[in-house]
Formats: sequence, structure tokens, C-alpha cells
Amino acid sequence: MRGSVPGRRVVVASLLALAAVVAVPPRVAGQASLDVPVSAGIRVVAPSIAKPCDLWRTVEEVARFAGVRVGFEHTPDCFLAGRERRASTPFLELDGLTPRMIFDHIVQVRPAFAWRDVDGVVVVRPVAAWSDPGNVLHARVAPFAVARQHPHLVLHRALQSAQPSLFLEHDENGPLSSLDRRVEDPTALGIIDVPITVTFAGGSLLQALNAAAKPLGGNWELGYAGHPSVAVYTPAFDEGSTVIALPAATRRSGHR
Repeated sequence: MRGSVPGRRVVVASLLALAAVVAVPPRVAGQASLDVPVSAGIRVVAPSIAKPCDLWRTVEEVARFAGVRVGFEHTPDCFLAGRERRASTPFLELDGLTPRMIFDHIVQVRPAFAWRDVDGVVVVRPVAAWSDPGNVLHARVAPFAVARQHPHLVLHRALQSAQPSLFLEHDENGPLSSLDRRVEDPTALGIIDVPITVTFAGGSLLQALNAAAKPLGGNWELGYAGHPSVAVYTPAFDEGSTVIALPAATRRSGHR
């Protein structure tokens, strides 16, 4: 997204046009209740057969199709899993079930994980992580405010505001987001590129990630293997994601 001034003007104009259409995703204004049954005909990857590091995909699919927001922390041996457009087989039928029932079922068949509603976001984490005071998601984050910035830069501020800082310097000469249609059109933009405004009153990193993703109606995923990273996804599959790395020494439950 960097370049000459004329190029910047084109990008800014495109962002403003996009923002005018999708400035507030519908799910932010009226997120589905955890106790309202989902629509018929929805299928997600069955959590009982999901590979150990693919449980996030089941959780994300539930969020996308049921209209709720989620956050997810992997076990220490897992990379970011990304997401897939449609569930592979075998699958779990969601017809007539509420999101609360679905998430209860997920942790029942995958008892190494537990979920909680944190600030209106369903957060699924390894059981041990919830009670580990040294886990990175429990790091304290000072209050911060960001006005009309790219979501990736909001993640910058969240990590910079951690005490101590969790921000890792990185190259940003290219796009700040990932978008599948950018393969064919390098200038393409998605909802992930719409500037957002976030005011965070202070709290844990988990709460800061919830706040950073909220204007998008977005979901977040924390993976550890390779290099610890956080990804934020738009609720619409084709509208992109953004990823930011954490320091290699990031503390995760299960590793000392």
C-alpha cells in the first residue's frame, strides 16, 4: 500500500468508497444471540474429526454461519490454521441448534479446550491457558485510542501498548492485508482494508484483540508454532484478513 502520491490518492479514494458501503458490518450493529437457533442448512467441520490444529476452522465456521464473533487460541504446537470456504466431510449439522449449544458440544468432544463469553465474544482456548497468569493473552495492555487507521495498524497499537511491549518490528512495504482476489488484481481492497476507530479502556491482551476486531465484526486467531502470530479475519470469507507477528519468546501455556 505504499507508493507514489498519485497511487496513494487512488488507494485512499477506493477506501473511502468502500467504507461508504461497508463502514459498519451488519453483525456489529446486531450480533446474533448465543441463544437463537441458527438457520437451517448450515454445516461445519465436525470437531470430533478435525485435526488437532484445525479446530479453529470449526470454530470460525460456526462464527461465520451463525453470526457470532469468536477468538481462538491454539495449543503451543499449532500454526495459524487459516480458514476454508466450506466444511469438508464429515460435518456437523447446526440446524435448530443455538450457538451456545454448538460451542458446548465442541468442548465436550474436545475437552482440552474451554470457551467463555468475553465482552460478547466467544473465546475458545486450551483449558490450562485460562488459569495461567503468565499466558500472553493475560498480558496487561494500557488504554489506547486509534482513529481511522487500517486494522493492521490498530494491532500495532495494541501490541505497543502491552506492558511490556509485545510489538515486533517488521517490514511493511507491501499490503497490510491478505485478500484472495488481489492475486488477479494487485490494487484490490476488501473490508479488511477499511479504516477503523478503536478506543480501548485498558485490560488484557485478549480484551484488546476483541476490541481491535470489533469494528469489523471480526474474529481473531492466535497461533504459536513457527513464529507466534495473531490473525484477524473479516466475517465475510472473501473480504480478507491481516496477520501480525509476536516476539519469538511469547509465553504460551504448556511451554515454560
